[in-house]
Amino acid sequence: MAIVGAGACGLTAAKCLLEETHDITVFEQSAELGGLWNYHEELADGGGPAYRSLRTNTSKQIMAFSDFPFPDQLPDFPPRTDILQYLNDYANHFGLRERIRLNTTVVTVVPTAGGQWEVSYRFANGVTKEIFDAVVICSGLYRHPAIPQIPGSEFYQGTALHSVRYRGPDGYEGKDIVVVGVGSSGADIAVELSKVARQVMISTTRGAWFIPHYINNRPYDHQLTRLSALIPYRVRMVLFRRLILRAYRQMSINDPSDSWGFPVSEFDVWRARLTPDSEILSRIMSGAIVARPKITQLQRNHVVFADGNRAHADALVYCTGYTVTFPFLDDSIIQPAGDTVDLYKHVFHPNFSNLAFIGYCIVGGPLLPVAELQARWVGRVFAGAGRLPSSMQMWEEVRRRRALCTQKGAHLMRVQLLDYMDDVARTIGVQPKLRRHPKLILRLLLGPLTAAQYRLEGPGKWNSAEAVIRALNSSRASTSVRA
Repeated sequence: MAIVGAGACGLTAAKCLLEETHDITVFEQSAELGGLWNYHEELADGGGPAYRSLRTNTSKQIMAFSDFPFPDQLPDFPPRTDILQYLNDYANHFGLRERIRLNTTVVTVVPTAGGQWEVSYRFANGVTKEIFDAVVICSGLYRHPAIPQIPGSEFYQGTALHSVRYRGPDGYEGKDIVVVGVGSSGADIAVELSKVARQVMISTTRGAWFIPHYINNRPYDHQLTRLSALIPYRVRMVLFRRLILRAYRQMSINDPSDSWGFPVSEFDVWRARLTPDSEILSRIMSGAIVARPKITQLQRNHVVFADGNRAHADALVYCTGYTVTFPFLDDSIIQPAGDTVDLYKHVFHPNFSNLAFIGYCIVGGPLLPVAELQARWVGRVFAGAGRLPSSMQMWEEVRRRRALCTQKGAHLMRVQLLDYMDDVARTIGVQPKLRRHPKLILRLLLGPLTAAQYRLEGPGKWNSAEAVIRALNSSRASTSVRA
């Protein structure tokens, strides 16, 4: 079986398929594993989406794979270098490295008449073809930048680049800069530039809720528990909003609707932009970062905003996301639309039961444990231990999901962390059943959603899962227990 990509998703796919005794080959176009967490100072654009100061915006306790905790000594929100080391340690620990072909670019993936897949790939100067029974695509969402078409772009004479090419604040000293977008990269880059630039403006179409990294002295994502998920949705949103506003007050930060300079949408985890970042809050309040609405026009060295205001801008940094593309798959197989792609439960192609995708969803939380559960499901299906619905039924589920997201005003690929993970876990028989773990009930209900919960029972049960859960609930630090 072929796996395309050796980032976090490709690595966990390799590990999970090996556990189901599949023979696998992982194709990675770069010279090293790790995907978007790689960064190289000597390259003009850093070599990929990562920038020098990148760190995770989800806590290590929630981000960790289910049977491979982060080391105790790392901070709750590790920097890029530690995440990359973690992925390399994961590959070494589970014997994945020998299965990875580095510096190998997949050129085409084509179905054969016999129901298999012909994968052609380029290594060195030649192109080779091999036949595989199944293919798992793990090439990632963050490959092809999306840059908005703004009237007047052809006349703008300042520097304009997408965040994929951003390395650090060098060269921006004393300049007027507009950062477009208020997601994680937009917030990080705006904060970093505000420390060297003359002025930083952050432009947003819909505004955002900036979530402090810590709430009640715990990482913010530890607030999501199984017990909190039982509270009616509207009530839960009200309570979470109050928690955040209280955290703001403790940081001497005012209510955003009064002082941030742009409208803040209703607090709703389906529709609102929720960006974990503590520092940007104080930078906005101090005036180091000025919030502005959408850019409607570019001029030679100015930008015009939707409210009619005009500002000088030496540089634009677009933190505007990415488009989904699969250059090695023909349009007759799959046709992404912008930043969306239709898959059964975000994993399986409804027309090809032996073509799967890992990591192609937008989750309000860490992707690694989500990708791991997806990979465990794929491994079971490919091993014949799990069955998929018919193609027609899978397409019907895709249509239902699209209708639900449209009704909620949500992105078509958005999922909620606990709901989605439990859904996939039920499918493969690994959702924790509380009554079977009486000594862990309180920890499972009140503790943070660690992926180790999905190793307590069923296929892939891990004897150390209980120890990880107990350690996580007793302190903020992870346990050093490993397989």
